[in-house]
Amino acid sequence: MKSPMTICEKVLARTSGKEHVAPGEFIWAEPDLVLMYDYPGLTDEFERIMRDELNVKVRCPDKCKIFIDHLLPPSGEKEADFHHQTRRWTAEQGIELIENLGIGHQVAAELGLARPGGLIVHGDMHVQPLGAFGALTISLLTDLITPYVLGKFWIEVPETIRVVLKGTFPKGVSGRDLIHYILQEFGPDGGLGAVLEFAGDGAEGMPIDDRMTLLSEIMFCGAYCGIFPADETSLGYLRERTGSDFSPVHSDPGAKYRKTVEIDLSALEPYVIAPSGMSDAKPVADVTGVTVQQGYIGSCASGRLSDLEIAARILNGKKIKEGFRLYIVPSSREIMKKAIESQALAALVEAGAFVSSPSCDYCYGKTQSLSAGERAVSTGTLNVPGRMGSTKAEIYLASAATVAASAINGAISDPRELL
Repeated sequence: MKSPMTICEKVLARTSGKEHVAPGEFIWAEPDLVLMYDYPGLTDEFERIMRDELNVKVRCPDKCKIFIDHLLPPSGEKEADFHHQTRRWTAEQGIELIENLGIGHQVAAELGLARPGGLIVHGDMHVQPLGAFGALTISLLTDLITPYVLGKFWIEVPETIRVVLKGTFPKGVSGRDLIHYILQEFGPDGGLGAVLEFAGDGAEGMPIDDRMTLLSEIMFCGAYCGIFPADETSLGYLRERTGSDFSPVHSDPGAKYRKTVEIDLSALEPYVIAPSGMSDAKPVADVTGVTVQQGYIGSCASGRLSDLEIAARILNGKKIKEGFRLYIVPSSREIMKKAIESQALAALVEAGAFVSSPSCDYCYGKTQSLSAGERAVSTGTLNVPGRMGSTKAEIYLASAATVAASAINGAISDPRELL
């Protein structure tokens, strides 16, 4: 009789051609989707290695998608030439190139590319939000070229940690606050080498935006990724975008977990991550009043419609503090259009925010860089020194609601007071 398996184990068994796999077993897995964004040193290096050293072409181009979402718009001839090189190489290899739609991790969801029980790999660790649709997402940080050349990659089957979410978020609290809380509780290695599988009524009642935001930072507790079992919320999202029905994949009764953790969503409060590290999360009350000069709402983590709309609710009819800089960057063109239709962007502009079209450039400091001694409150993905400019600047990571509240006061503020 076959032993029960978790979702992760089922996906890796299917993609390795095995009936059963167990944690600790090494396998070759064939991904269903290989994603990458173009960035100097990636596509050009892939082309050089495959042409000059291996003399091969991409093994399974139909499984590959490459996004242009960095260096937008190009700031000079060199960057424009790089995008041109990417367009040429993808056309030669028969790879689909996706551009002008927004940040790839969000656009992949909007295009219905993440399927329940699918296996997705990417060179970037922030592909994890696609686990909101029941897909297993693996970041091949140093070896993405292997599935391009061989059509498969080598992996040790990870253990799974079951995270049971109960209740619902209170006012002013979101999936962004939840992941900050998880990073505080787990620390930098509490999920080391594991997949976090979310379950319980709190998970089932969570909107897609919150699921994706939660998963976007999951790797900072050491986890491979996180995954929500597909349910009517995620299946409905996919059905609307693809016109197809999909069969969900669930863990078997009796499947073995490393451990089970329970979290009461109703007991949460707004959390921020302090500049000292990704696991240094604390309640916003602990840092209320810290002066900040800049705010950013955007990125693949928190530039979704719900983020823009709650920021607009807080800022509607108000003005950001004089001298404070607030940047709003929707994660995709679709989100930007919906935020225009809902009047959210109008409220943000009226409050004094600067709104830009979708791009990754604000998150990693190519645009709106910080000067030495400045502080930012940001919904970006990282707070390492130099992430948004000077290595002598500080970054506090927070929810869109907290960023909006802080923009009014020019200091970190609790959004619940303004809702």
